[in-house]
Amino acid sequence: MQLPPPMKSFLRQHNFSGKTIIPFNSNGGYGIGSTFDTVKELCPNSNVLEGFTMRGGSERDGQLLVIQGDKAKEAEKTVVKWLRTIKSKAPLH
Repeated sequence: MQLPPPMKSFLRQHNFSGKTIIPFNSNGGYGIGSTFDTVKELCPNSNVLEGFTMRGGSERDGQLLVIQGDKAKEAEKTVVKWLRTIKSKAPLH
């Protein structure tokens, strides 16, 4: 629900002015919370594009739940669709 401290430190320690940042994450079902907003706050002089989030694997009762089979195909389609929507907003270098 919050940007992890190591990511905050990384964003604070580097100058991303004028850079394009594309946030993404996977989660265990809680969503992005304030993470993408925090990225925007820590990189005020950057072009922060629309982020992407997807529920990934999680562990429940000692059983690891992963994205595989039909879920993997669905996940790939969703990621490709998102990449196409941001393609025109991300300058090529």
